[in-house]
Amino acid sequence: MGYTNFPNGITSFGVPIYGGGTPQGIPSGSVYFVDNNSGNDSKKNAGESFDNPLKNLVTAISDSNTNIARGPDRWARRNTIYYCADTETVDLVAFPNKCDVIGVGSYDANSKPGITGNHVPVNSGNYGTRFFNVWFKAPSDASPIVTLASTSSGCQFVDCTFSATATTTIGIQATASPFLKVIGCRFEGAFVTSYLTFGTGEAGGTEILNNVMVDAAAKGIITGSGTTSSWAMIVRGNYIEATTIIIDDDGDELWISRNDLITAATVTSSPTFAEAMDVDATRIAGNWLTAANVATHYPVIDTTT
Repeated sequence: MGYTNFPNGITSFGVPIYGGGTPQGIPSGSVYFVDNNSGNDSKKNAGESFDNPLKNLVTAISDSNTNIARGPDRWARRNTIYYCADTETVDLVAFPNKCDVIGVGSYDANSKPGITGNHVPVNSGNYGTRFFNVWFKAPSDASPIVTLASTSSGCQFVDCTFSATATTTIGIQATASPFLKVIGCRFEGAFVTSYLTFGTGEAGGTEILNNVMVDAAAKGIITGSGTTSSWAMIVRGNYIEATTIIIDDDGDELWISRNDLITAATVTSSPTFAEAMDVDATRIAGNWLTAANVATHYPVIDTTT
């Protein structure tokens, strides 16, 4: 039986498809197991299996980072953390370097483990962290859920959920953190600022693909005037709702295609629809736009000859 038809490269129970087309395959590095309900960080050989798991994700991240840094037999490897929880409350200040964090198990009616906190990884040389099937919940403060800076590169979020409270500003804020991948995720709640914001610096290689962004954040996706990209930033196949401007690309760095775009704003400036979109018109194709007073293809199809 093959598994290549699963969306976003993971099976229906949240496990990535490794090379060879099998649902789990053989990870190239060390493997850690976390159960936030029944685990024990201090027990002998904890983390070696779900029969003897670690309790906290932070412990597994620390163990994995120590393992990756130990020498050349680990530098090019990729570790794996299998993560099971109802909802763990923690602010992550380090992400696991060269590691997959895979949410597994069953949290009530949800197939994703929850983690509540504001996550600002500041560990240096943090490359290629990938989160699969994890539910990121915001605490009750006015901050982003995830804040990435130049210490992180190549972070990926696949089939994850980002849930805002009434005061959450941003789902993911990335500043000079290139090669970000956000694929098949759900952003829910009326984020005060945006679902995604890119600050000053290199954001090249970013891909925002096949996500659902609902409940009308103030804006959908924002780039600052100082955002730069040495490699194309792609926004494709997303469903995005916003209260005002859906994509506010002040950096003129985004390539935008095949998205469903909805705003509560009234637009007057056809065919640019500036109240809904602030983008480089030469970088957009094949989108659908619905505003308070119009529904149209975006950019508008020119039928003149």
